[in-house]
This record gives sequence, C-alpha cells and structure tokens, in this order.
Amino acid sequence: MNARAARLRPHLPLIVLVAAGVALRALLMLDYRPAVLSNPDSARFLHFAHYSGGLFDDHFGPSGYAAFLKVTRFVWDRLEATIALQHLFGIAAALLLYAGVRRVGAARWAALVPAAVALLWGDLVYLEHAPLSEPPFVLLVAGGLYAGVRGLDRGGRWPAWFALAGALVATAALFRNVGLALPPVLAVWAFAAIGGSVRERLVAAGAVVAPAAVVIGLYAGLAALDDGTTGMSDVSGWNLYARAAPFADCSQFTPPTGTRFLCQTTPESERPGSLYYLWFDGSPARARYGHPPIGNDTLGKWGRRALVAQPLDYLSDVARQLPRFVDPGAYHRRYTGGGPFSIARRNAEAERRVQFQLRRDYDAARIHVGGGVERVAEWQDTQRLGGVVPAALALFALLGIVLARGPARRGALLFAAAGGVLVLLPAATLTLIARYTVPPTPLIAAAAGVGAWALAERVRAARGPA
Repeated sequence: MNARAARLRPHLPLIVLVAAGVALRALLMLDYRPAVLSNPDSARFLHFAHYSGGLFDDHFGPSGYAAFLKVTRFVWDRLEATIALQHLFGIAAALLLYAGVRRVGAARWAALVPAAVALLWGDLVYLEHAPLSEPPFVLLVAGGLYAGVRGLDRGGRWPAWFALAGALVATAALFRNVGLALPPVLAVWAFAAIGGSVRERLVAAGAVVAPAAVVIGLYAGLAALDDGTTGMSDVSGWNLYARAAPFADCSQFTPPTGTRFLCQTTPESERPGSLYYLWFDGSPARARYGHPPIGNDTLGKWGRRALVAQPLDYLSDVARQLPRFVDPGAYHRRYTGGGPFSIARRNAEAERRVQFQLRRDYDAARIHVGGGVERVAEWQDTQRLGGVVPAALALFALLGIVLARGPARRGALLFAAAGGVLVLLPAATLTLIARYTVPPTPLIAAAAGVGAWALAERVRAARGPA
C-alpha cells in the first residue's frame, strides 16, 4: 500500500494543476456567457461557417476553423458547447506537453512547467473562451510535437510517429497560416535528431513531409474543385506592402510602374505600423484599391522591391518586434494592436457584428459578464510579472538546448524551434501583435521545463554525491 501511494504521490501536482485549470475555465463558462465576442475575427469565422459553400471564400486565412464551427454546430447548436470543447482542447494540450517533456526523459516537476502555462496562462484561456482559431491550433501543434518526440524511440514504430507528427502540424496550418512553417521545422529536426545512417535520417524527414504534403495538397485540391481560395496566399502581396510601408524609402529603389502613390515622405519614426496599412482607410493602398485582395500582385511587387533594397532596415524592424514575446506593449507606438489585451475589455461594435452572425445559426445565451471576469483580467495583468515569466521561459528554453543531453536536448530543440518560429514568422511577414505571442508560449515553456531540469542536474552533478 505504501509503495503504491509513493508511486501516485508525484502525480498530485499535475492533478492539482488540472483541477485549477478546470476551475478557471468553469468560472468563465458560468460568468461570461456565451463567450467572449469582442474580437472582429470571430464574426469573420462565423460568417464563412454560415454559408454552405463558404469554406473556400475567405481570402485572409484557411478554412479549418470555419469547418470546425460547422461540424460542432451540426452536433449541437449551442455556442456554449463549442466554447466548452475549446476549453477541453486547452486541457488536452497541457497534458500532451506534459507527456512530451516526460517522454524525452525530464523529471515530472519539469514537465509541470508547460502544463502549468497551458492550464493557467490567462491569455490562452481568454482565447479558448472566444470563437477563435487558436484552441484547435494549439492542440494540434501540441499533439504533433508529442508525436515527434515519440519518434525518437527507435525501438517502436518511429516512422509512423513522425508521419503522425507531420499530419498533425499540417492540419494545424489549416487553422492558422503561421502553422505552414511547422512541417519544414519538424522535418529538419527529424533528420538531425533521429541519428543513424543518412537513409534512416531521410526516412524520418520523409515520414514528416509526405503526410504533411498530403494534408495541404488535399486541402488545396478541395479549394480548387470548389473554385475557391485556400486563404493561404491571397493577400500575400498586401502583407508584403504593409510589412515594408513603415520604413520604405522610395529614394532607395525604383517603384514598379504606377505605384509611386504608395511612397511616403513622412519620416519613418512618425509612420504607423503595418496593420494600419493593411486595414485602415488612411492607408494609400486602401485609398486606391479598397479591400484586399484587389491589387495584391501590384502591392506585392512594390513590397518586394522595398524589402530587397532595404534589407538592414527590414531586419532591424523584425528584431525590434521580437521583444514583444516578453512585453506585448514593446514598440507599441508604431504598431497598432500591440496589446496586452484583457478579457474584461469590451468592444461594442465587434460584439454587435458577432451577435448578428450568432443569431443566424446558434441558440446562444444573451451576453452576460459577471464580476468573476474582472478577477480573470487581473490574473492576465499579473501573470507575466512585468515580463519576468516569459523572459525566464525563453532563457530556460535556451538552457535546455545548451545543457541537456540525448533525447532531452533533442526534445528541447524541437519545442523551442516550434515556439520560436511561431514568434518569428509573424514578425517577419507582417507584425507580432500580442495575440500572436500566445500560442507559442506553452511550447517554449516545454523547452524551458527541460532547461530547468538540465540545469538542476548539472548543479547536482557539480556538488557530487551527498
């Protein structure tokens, strides 16, 4: 009996964390009904999920989340049921990251780090409580990374685990475009991490790439058969233009014919951020072309010329955005939508639009926001400890790559690379707003857990036997 109790005791902290995560989510389900409706993207997703042929009409993103909404609405047309399922996704993602860290050999206490972040990070819970694409995205990525580290076990069916990893992260890309970076990252990691002969390394990388290509190819094929759009490249030209506009100097390159109107004489320090040029009426592109994707090719040519002519300005701008992982308000003066955001902050216009979409398809409760929401908002404000927590996660993630050995080091590298690319890609392609820093946080926390464990092991070894 004592031996059995000893085996169960180490699980108690995880049980406590899961209970706390469930309680936090239950509070929101009771006190914020039917969901957070203040994000304009929610109206967009609900709009395309409403129409029978709307899945391949969204130029701004892939249709995975709209399809998810269709399926869940078919099962039960209460929006609260979809939100509850998204909260379950968050809990499942926490358990997958816990299992992934344990799988690479780190101690149970180290695996609690990503579990705690995924279960209790207020920003993640906020996104779970809204009709937004992050919850299934995070779950699919966590599942893909867990399958990836399972592939390190050469005694099992390791190619099948790598294939599952590739399929899951490719499916994640159908929910958020940034996920397109994950299959290549996972394939390169598998080639380097598996060890053995070149043939075995190629098998590992191919096992990731093949199912990922099938998933993306099948999706693109369905979009083509529907004579619709994948939502993956339709506004790439607008994004290039918006990415370059804050610093572009037309005296350093020759604008394509007919695009001189995009050039600005306003000093760089006084220009607004990328999102302004993409979304707001004062944008020169908006004034000429109206709504994306009109003018996409022309704007893309202008943006590419600016980026090629001013590579140092571009890289400097990307680098200045990366600290926003630690402090979402950093570099805020030039970048609208910088955050941080709060679950207690309401947007009446966005709520009106989202409620209009809801009334067409859902039996949803009238919006109710109780006092408990303020407590969650206070937790959101304090969880970062002024940036100390995410900075510590990033530091310990690096330590995991440097100090860990064997499978633990390879696992830390995968978690850190996946989280890092989800931070870097938005900064490189448009802008790194606060919302984009949330999904990578539990992944970097997984690498941080390995790093903390590796550091503890080094300290223990340096002290010698007790």
